[in-house]
Amino acid sequence: MYDIIINTALEKPGWDAHMPEMLENERITLRLDSDIMKLMDEFIIESREFSNRSQLARAALSAYLEAKTVGAEEGSSTGSNEVVVQLPPLVLDTVAHLVGEGIYNTISEALADCARHQFLHEEHVEAVKKDAVQQRSAMKVIPKA
Repeated sequence: MYDIIINTALEKPGWDAHMPEMLENERITLRLDSDIMKLMDEFIIESREFSNRSQLARAALSAYLEAKTVGAEEGSSTGSNEVVVQLPPLVLDTVAHLVGEGIYNTISEALADCARHQFLHEEHVEAVKKDAVQQRSAMKVIPKA
């Protein structure tokens, strides 16, 4: 078991009569087994997005809570235009390489671009427009009696 100590900045106005209203750092301790710690360390090294465990833990906790909050409000586990996908390792490595080469800023941006090219190519867009025109022409307006 390993402990992770996370400093979080929380605004707590008037939390102590002797302290003025200000941002106060708080700490929590998490006990994690060595397998999770190894996964965290590998993720930090591979992603290059986080420089330490605390940053990763704060981001993960924040994302989890946001997803749960949004999910509770919208009846799903993610935001309205957000999905979670599992990619085969070769695909993920290829996309990460494109990000590393500066072609895309993030993996999310790369995947969104791929989806646009796959689903919004010219023939598909034209077919959707044609269907919409046909549906409009099939509708009849019935005046109020």
